[in-house]
Amino acid sequence: MGATMTETPLPFDGAALLTRTAALGPYFALPTVAAGAGQDVAALLADEAVVRDFVDRTRGAIAASMACETGLVPRRMAASSFQMGVVARLLSPVLGAATLGARVPLLTETSVRWLGSDGHAPRFGLAGPHWAPAAERAADAIATSVLACLVGPLTDTLAAAVGLSPRISWGNASSAANGAVTVLAMTRPDLEHAGRALVADLLRTDPLRGTAHVTDGRFVRRSCCLFYRAPGGGLCQDCVLATR
Repeated sequence: MGATMTETPLPFDGAALLTRTAALGPYFALPTVAAGAGQDVAALLADEAVVRDFVDRTRGAIAASMACETGLVPRRMAASSFQMGVVARLLSPVLGAATLGARVPLLTETSVRWLGSDGHAPRFGLAGPHWAPAAERAADAIATSVLACLVGPLTDTLAAAVGLSPRISWGNASSAANGAVTVLAMTRPDLEHAGRALVADLLRTDPLRGTAHVTDGRFVRRSCCLFYRAPGGGLCQDCVLATR
């Protein structure tokens, strides 16, 4: 009897998965860059002066979009909007890759680079990340990497710099995760169930535990992002105030 042929598994191609993930939408794009590109992300996340500058730029952008004076936009509301935008840009590629390719890119202070900004929105790149198999406790991998290493420091800095409550910041993180799956499902409805399951797992990890709940298939956060305080602002669909 002849020798049995065995297949050799192909090596994992992280860059290819990131390219596929980027096709899900703009917030899912996280380009790979050289290790020395841009600046250390801690220069953004942990610097109160830099964060205040971004909050003020965000405040001006909101005022322009609402056609009102900048002073009418509460600073903490602008801080919340800035924070949610940053978190969405960090969480969306992670959730997309985990759902699409069953691998979690471990975003940390050493693998993420700050590449400047587009107006009031920071740009990020990924330099030589490690990857974790999504099948093995993906939510825990996300919680101990991007949430602990990046979202946590930004939450602390915003609390110190502009008085934004950590409760609001972590609620924003839960909302951003759920929103990422909503966007993902627009182009890949076949992945929605897996994405929602991953978000449900994330809500059982610290520090997202208790920040939101899902009832009859509806995601509801337990805090408010403060958008309603802007002139012409309203309540988001997942806002705790919308259920009262």
